[in-house]
Amino acid sequence: MIAGIMRLLSIGLFMMSTEDDVRALIKKHFWEMADEDSLSTGQYCVLPEDAHAFFGEYFAVFNLNYSSFDFRKYFPQEGIFFLPNAILPDYLKSDKHQPAPLTVKMLITSAKAGRWINN
Repeated sequence: MIAGIMRLLSIGLFMMSTEDDVRALIKKHFWEMADEDSLSTGQYCVLPEDAHAFFGEYFAVFNLNYSSFDFRKYFPQEGIFFLPNAILPDYLKSDKHQPAPLTVKMLITSAKAGRWINN
């Protein structure tokens, strides 16, 4: 708990409320978003590389158990477009699904719960 508080202070979050702290972290990494906005879908989704950096800090700052978080559910692997999946190792294979919406509200709910909640 103390480590989480120290991380919040080190990045300029001051424990106003969990909601405000999540929003401040999102704004630090991306831009100000409404609770209904999705990081992974829509007109203004974030890049997977940027999302990866954000989630590293998000899970650390809020001290969340992320074992049930599936990054590729929200940010599918694009793979190598000119090679078939059959000849690629698993980590390079393309995902064949559309990204699921990952909203600011989901991030707030999970931060409050102390673990990732799949909605």
